[in-house]
Amino acid sequence: MKPHITSDYQDDNRQTLAEKFLFPVKPVNKKRLYNSVAGKTILITGASYGIGALLATTLGDYKVTLVLVARTTERLEQLKIDFANKACAVHVFTTDLRDELQINTLLQNLSSLQLKIDIFINNAGKSIYRGLNASLDRFHDTKRCAATNYIGPVQLLLGILPGIKEKKGHIINISALNVLLPPTFGWSAYQSSKAAFDQWLRCMEPELRYGGIYVSTAYLPLVRTRMSMVNENKHHQPAMSKVKAVNSILRLIINKKRKYKPWWLGLPILLNTLIPGLWYQLQLRNLKKRDRHAVH
Repeated sequence: MKPHITSDYQDDNRQTLAEKFLFPVKPVNKKRLYNSVAGKTILITGASYGIGALLATTLGDYKVTLVLVARTTERLEQLKIDFANKACAVHVFTTDLRDELQINTLLQNLSSLQLKIDIFINNAGKSIYRGLNASLDRFHDTKRCAATNYIGPVQLLLGILPGIKEKKGHIINISALNVLLPPTFGWSAYQSSKAAFDQWLRCMEPELRYGGIYVSTAYLPLVRTRMSMVNENKHHQPAMSKVKAVNSILRLIINKKRKYKPWWLGLPILLNTLIPGLWYQLQLRNLKKRDRHAVH
């Protein structure tokens, strides 16, 4: 059943045996998490739904200052109300990362409130699956993905970086597994924009780490969220639960490791190295099969 995209996707955190095998994530040690975040100012983009909202809800139980950024004012205000009795302090900012002026306004507001960020979680994302023929008159799809997944986060990060440097902070990028896999038809706008920010951050990482800033990237597989489950084709595919996705991110905060990625990722990468044209040929076969079904 297709979820209503006007509300969050209610993942019941179920995991089949196959999903438990593919996506094993250990629970978070609450004491270690407390020691890692207590007193910190944490900025989360895409905080109104999905992974971002669950991250905010989880971190809100600790003595932190949360800076929640998203496009949906109503959801942000509701989160602020929900957090009234939690241990955290909360600031919410309605900001569209596709809009340069709105990001500048956000940066000015953070400066005026003297909010310097310890942990930046780049979570906001725009996903589009669209084939070539359906994209011919939709250049705006590519622009939206590029702005949300690449240009906007770069602008925001550059703006808050002086504070992160001062605090010897931590940058966590919520990326996608397909950034590390061979290109796949239909995902050109999404995959290229996520790969662009991933590459930008990896280029910056040595300088950031030399300056005392930790950088981590979570290469997540398909996760049951409002964004991904809008695509009905995804409903029956193996997927990680939101809780496991959040735990993988929280473990990066605790351990400060550079990457999270599923244990089996090396297998398709190795296969593509040994048989470079295999994925390409499989995609061609897929397209032919799809067209035959369309004719019948």
